[in-house]
Amino acid sequence: MLSRRAEDGGFAFCYPLPSSLPETYYAVFILNSLNEKIPEKERLVDYLHSSLKMNPHSVYFVLNTLNLLGEELPDVEGFAVERLNRAMSRVKKVEVRDIHELESGITATYSFDMPNVLREVYSLVNVLRLLNVKCKELKKARDFVRMFEKKEGHAKGFGVKIPNLEDTYYCVYVLSERDEEVVRFITNREWKDGGFSKVPESYPPYIEDTFFAVESLHIMGEKYRNVKTIRYISGLQNADGGFRRSVYLGTSSLEFSYYAVKSLLRMLY
Repeated sequence: MLSRRAEDGGFAFCYPLPSSLPETYYAVFILNSLNEKIPEKERLVDYLHSSLKMNPHSVYFVLNTLNLLGEELPDVEGFAVERLNRAMSRVKKVEVRDIHELESGITATYSFDMPNVLREVYSLVNVLRLLNVKCKELKKARDFVRMFEKKEGHAKGFGVKIPNLEDTYYCVYVLSERDEEVVRFITNREWKDGGFSKVPESYPPYIEDTFFAVESLHIMGEKYRNVKTIRYISGLQNADGGFRRSVYLGTSSLEFSYYAVKSLLRMLY
């Protein structure tokens, strides 16, 4: 983990690439989970403050990492409220079928999907909750994500284009309420030998889909603990200590390792 540390105090995908905010958050979460002390913490905090920009991507990762470090959070309430309103109002001006074409201004380091408005709304709601802000926009966000409900038989998921585990996770977080139809949607994607797949009965399961499923179930109060899924995730660990995306993809990354570690923690504790 510390081998990914960069000279500026943050963490990078690999040497000699520069630090990035997502990798830094993933690394700090994992180190905290292992009760490992972070060397030169002050340099890391300086890197975070110097990297703070007024866009959802930066604000989300900087505040979440500072929160893990027990540091005071910068006051970005005004930005978060304004940007959340802008994201929601922008979507209302177009047809739902065109929503996937909108640019949200937030990306993940190795995301396999294009940015979408649900990720942006999730990020901004998360920031407002971290800051303990109570505002009408949080209720508006709950109403907003319900626009993306999509039935799948007796189940219900969420999606910008089609229902999927990633978008469902974003919406479940914003709604923060139990929904039995959503629970069924998620469990329908559980692979028989552990892990979760993008669509029912598809193979292989991927670590990001497993993370989105386990986290969503946790948010909805579902105590999920499947020994097969624990074994599946454990089997993704490489010799370098990191985790890969699937049984077929062998490269470790901080992102995949974060998904693995957090999912294991949810199931084991």
